[in-house]
Amino acid sequence: MYGLRLTRALAPGFFALVSGGSGESLAQQRPEELPAIVVTATRGALDSARVGSAISIIEGMDIERRGGKGLADVLRAVPGLDIHESGGIGSVSNATLRGSNPGQTLILIDGNRVGDPTGTDGSLDLGALGVTDIERIEVLRGPQSALYGSDAMGGVINIITRKGVEGIRRSASVEAGSYGTLHSRGSVSGAADRLTYAFSIDALHSDGFARYVDRAQVRAGTWPRVPKSDPTDRVGVSGRVSYAISDTVTVEAGLTAHFNRISFDNPFAFVPANIYDRYNQSKQWTGSAFAGITADAFDGRLKNKLTVFASSVDRAVAYTESCPDFASNCVTRYRGARTGAEYQGDLKLGRHGLLIFGARTETDSSATSLDYPIGYAGPLTPNASARQTANSVFALYQFTLGGRLDISLGGRVDAVAGGHAFPTWRATVAYRIPESGTKLRASAGTGAKSPSLFQRFSDFGNLRLNPERSIGFDAGADQSLFEGRVTLSSTLFYNKYRDLIDFNVNPACAPEQFFGCYYNVNRAVTYGAELAADAILAPDAWRARASFTHLVAKDELLNTKLLQRPRNKGVFSIIYSGFPNLEMEARATFVGSKLDFGFPLPVKIAPYAKFDVFANYKINDTLSVFARAENIAGARYEEIVNYRTAGRSIYAGLKAVW
Repeated sequence: MYGLRLTRALAPGFFALVSGGSGESLAQQRPEELPAIVVTATRGALDSARVGSAISIIEGMDIERRGGKGLADVLRAVPGLDIHESGGIGSVSNATLRGSNPGQTLILIDGNRVGDPTGTDGSLDLGALGVTDIERIEVLRGPQSALYGSDAMGGVINIITRKGVEGIRRSASVEAGSYGTLHSRGSVSGAADRLTYAFSIDALHSDGFARYVDRAQVRAGTWPRVPKSDPTDRVGVSGRVSYAISDTVTVEAGLTAHFNRISFDNPFAFVPANIYDRYNQSKQWTGSAFAGITADAFDGRLKNKLTVFASSVDRAVAYTESCPDFASNCVTRYRGARTGAEYQGDLKLGRHGLLIFGARTETDSSATSLDYPIGYAGPLTPNASARQTANSVFALYQFTLGGRLDISLGGRVDAVAGGHAFPTWRATVAYRIPESGTKLRASAGTGAKSPSLFQRFSDFGNLRLNPERSIGFDAGADQSLFEGRVTLSSTLFYNKYRDLIDFNVNPACAPEQFFGCYYNVNRAVTYGAELAADAILAPDAWRARASFTHLVAKDELLNTKLLQRPRNKGVFSIIYSGFPNLEMEARATFVGSKLDFGFPLPVKIAPYAKFDVFANYKINDTLSVFARAENIAGARYEEIVNYRTAGRSIYAGLKAVW
């Protein structure tokens, strides 16, 4: 929904550390206790101290605390990442990393690509996803196309679902609060002998609020009466099973599925009363599944993994006045699918390092159609469908020099059938100084994004489009002080984009495309700094966290600021856990002003400050109660011009684990 120009798609990120109110202890989250192993940075398990890229990890306990309204709220707490939400729970929401387009930020579930092949830029709508049983989320920033191919220009978000562990673990929770919100969760996981399993369900209803209001027209008295609600209903399920056939062979399968139904507003309706007509509804089914086998060979020196995968998006969007005659109401249906297979080999070279190599094939397809009302006699628009296959090969070499200097070098070639082939590369370095608790890191790489199915094959498509391209660099340092009681992190980054796809009337358009077409034209640059600090002020009692992100984003073609991105964002938290079984946090988020789309000129969105409070009390080993108060000062702010956000909100719930 962010439009067709890059200036509608790039956005900055900010860093905020996550915490909230469920049954886990905030006091236990010391910096040195964060997971030592990450998988997204190198396509395999690696000690985080050896990673040269900028990566963030959101743990499962934090996902539960912040995921009460959906996955989008969880991701707001990541450095360099921003969320644009168009009107509250369930509405269209996109993630952007370091100023990239939503379609240039790759999202994975358990390492497998997901997206919406029917979308203008192929990006995934995070607003349609609930928070099922997620073990952790890893966010890798900077160009990563050498690792993951197309779309990974800004970075990668890898959502990793939970695996079962020995024994049986069950949990259930229920939460209720403002805007008629009711949220329930349940999960069961375990392991026995060679089998592991984990299953979960997440269900939410919210009456919500009117998502779109033109405040200027309200003040002028020309806007229709605003309704009190725009409801959302969402259900998500997930499952993951693995079985060890032998000590060297394991098979695994996983599934996630989400259904999201919302009422929304149609500001483009010609009849004012139709803006809030209940005919305006969206239903979306989103699913992904994988099955794979892992086998070790040559006494464990070579690990082979073969994975087959599939994902799909099925949307039905009912708009008032959306038929080709601009008067009748129509339902537009979008069906997209992605299927494929991937092989990856991990070859241990002893003291000479590790070589990761592989190949992948992937097919995307989309179909769009209009359901006309009975008796419709206006002009007809034909249904549209498209399909394309991409193949790739990749390799990554990792090695260590002198026991402290970790280096990785990678490359990849992707080829789209009937389109272009494009190579990408990546290099990282990390230097560890254990005596002083210091790690210095840097990375450089290129990114690329294939044109989407819509950009190539729609009525506005252009089969001659080149892939979008970028090159990016970052450098930073992580420092631990006072025996780990204080941690500091800083990163500088720079990204340059070219061949970006725009939409307009242009000589590149075919004669019949008199309304315009897609073509490569735009250039952009983004650069900035990410800073974060975490300090234990009093052990087992007080802790403070702070962060700040500065971003400059420019359209080099027009020599203007990119829209929808504040230059400065920050967060500050105070956490108290000195009373037995009680944890509390007060958090302030500050967002600077930014420009957004307006007619005929851009509109300025004012800066704002948002204050939240979280609390949790553990009654016993099984039960805990939790509560959160969000936007307690009642700030009236916007992320997208005229799209509303929640006011003062209170939620409370009960959780059981056994």
